[in-house]
Amino acid sequence: MQNQQLKVFMESKGFNQKQVANLFGVSIATVSQYLSGKYQGNCEELDKKVDELMARYKAKVIEAKYDSSFVETSTAKRGMEIMDFAHVEGEINVIFGAAGLGKTQMLKQYAKTHSSAVLIEVDPSCTPKVLLRRIAEKVGVTAKGINSELLEGIVSKLTGSERLLMIDEAELLSTRSLEFVRRIHDLTGIGVVLAGMPRLLVNLKGKNNELAQLYSRVGFACDLGNALPDEDLGLLAKSALGTDEYNPPLIKASKGNARRLSKLMRGVVRSAEFNNMEISNELVEQYSKMLIS
Repeated sequence: MQNQQLKVFMESKGFNQKQVANLFGVSIATVSQYLSGKYQGNCEELDKKVDELMARYKAKVIEAKYDSSFVETSTAKRGMEIMDFAHVEGEINVIFGAAGLGKTQMLKQYAKTHSSAVLIEVDPSCTPKVLLRRIAEKVGVTAKGINSELLEGIVSKLTGSERLLMIDEAELLSTRSLEFVRRIHDLTGIGVVLAGMPRLLVNLKGKNNELAQLYSRVGFACDLGNALPDEDLGLLAKSALGTDEYNPPLIKASKGNARRLSKLMRGVVRSAEFNNMEISNELVEQYSKMLIS
């Protein structure tokens, strides 16, 4: 019976009825009645939800066989060096390159190993006020008030702190938001790293050169290019799978893109486990055909 399977699953994972109710989109009372075998509603629908939950967590167990640990490739070292320089010298540095080269992973790794680094991830809806609020929350000051009040609180907290402000997908920031970043840097002396797609460098100049003050403050701009070298891809593949046996087809299929490589390896690992077979060059080539170019 699925309700008994769910009970065993909950005990093994330490889940309570509220968590399961959220996962199923039902009430806590419904979960309680289902577990006790007293539910009078559509049991088939709940049985289906249990089966789907089991399948998802089986996939997560398989995923654990894929090592997603950060790998210090030559490209990652370049990026980390730029971050470290900005941090130590209080400079504004830029890291840009095509999507899928590992910029976000570099930033997350630096933040993980440097407690004084603050990582802000932005999106298309990130207005100047939203940006200032996110920075305020991260540095531990009140995230309420008008922009000038938010800026004042951030500056007061960061002045003399020798911290590093890192902003991922910074190409999405408006001209006004970039101006606030410049002011934070100017008033506090902290280092700043802006990371994003190639158009970030164009945005930093401004359409009419209105950001000349910001662009003139950029110390170094690290161009990661459009693709990772085969050496980096090989290191990533070996680290993830624990062997370099399948590097040739993996590198060929990834087309210089770390994200594409990761998706390919995860798919291969999952396919091998589900079909009770060993990973092979043939399986890699077969699965690579399903990736969107």
